Amino acid sequence: MQRLGWTVDQGREHLQKFYGVRSRLQLTEDELDNFLLYLQLSD
Repeated sequence: MQRLGWTVDQGREHLQKFYGVRSRLQLTEDELDNFLLYLQLSD
């Protein structure tokens, strides 16, 4: 997320909006894979 220039709050907002959680630790394995792919494509 640092490469995207996101703040911690921006990352939390994205997780809350798209996954309903506040932390990456709360994501399921599939959600985490999806989130990481999103970050890679946004880079």
